[in-house]
Order: sequence, then C-alpha cells, then structure tokens
Amino acid sequence: MELTSEEDYYYQESRRLRAEVLQQAESLKGNPLRIVIENGITMNVEVTKSDLRMLVGKSTRSNKFNAIKNALARDIIGYLNKAEYLGWRTVTEGKHPEAAFFAYYSRELGMKTILCMRRMVDSGIYKPYAIISQQMFDAEVRNLQKGTPS
Repeated sequence: MELTSEEDYYYQESRRLRAEVLQQAESLKGNPLRIVIENGITMNVEVTKSDLRMLVGKSTRSNKFNAIKNALARDIIGYLNKAEYLGWRTVTEGKHPEAAFFAYYSRELGMKTILCMRRMVDSGIYKPYAIISQQMFDAEVRNLQKGTPS
C-alpha cells in the first residue's frame, strides 16, 4: 500500500509524537504524575509510564487520528482541564475487573477525540485508558450517564 503525501506526513508525525511520549513516559518511571482534576467530576488522577505507553500503543487505521491522539497524550492533565465531561458508564460484565467504571471527556483539536478514564477498584484513583474517535465512542459506549458516578 502506497501512502499519499498527506498520509505519509501524518504517519511520520504520529511516529515522532509517539517517540516523544515514550521518552516523556520514562520520566514517570517510579514517579507517577498525581493531580486532582475538578471538571465535571472530581478525580484523583494518576498518570504512570505504563499509562502513557498504553495510550500511544493503541493505533487506528487513520494516521491523522493517531498523530492527534499522540499529541494529546503528551499532556493528559491539560486535556482533562480543557475537555468537556461527557459522563460515565459501568464496566461491561466480565471485562476490566480492575475498573469500577469509566469516565469520558471530549476535546476537539484537529478532530474530535474522547479520553476514556478508568476509576480503579482498589484505590479509587482515575487513570487514562484510551483516546478514541467520536465514531468509536458512538459504536462502543452504552448506558452513558451524566453527573457524578455512584
């Protein structure tokens, strides 16, 4: 498959930004970023090396989306502070036993993205899980509830 110049640009940019995030992740090794976010709901957020690796490790077929997602992964706290809280949903039975529920935030920067945060069962801490497209969000999220999770 031959890439067009625009596709090639976004492919290269996605790879460059991914490398940047992975380098940034190294600084979090043994020293996670912790902050309280009050946007829609109050969350004690923790971002670790493995969280950033997971965010940039999930790729889609769209090189442009991957580049934007990887750029946003550089500043999860900034994303959360500037995003719109969409709501929360319970975990699908049999999946993600580590998570009590997921909270969703939306931000548009070049295209609409959705940051999925999971609230950990054992600690109550919120951790970033994925940055997904609006299309994927619409296809996968069910039973989204507004307000504060119970």
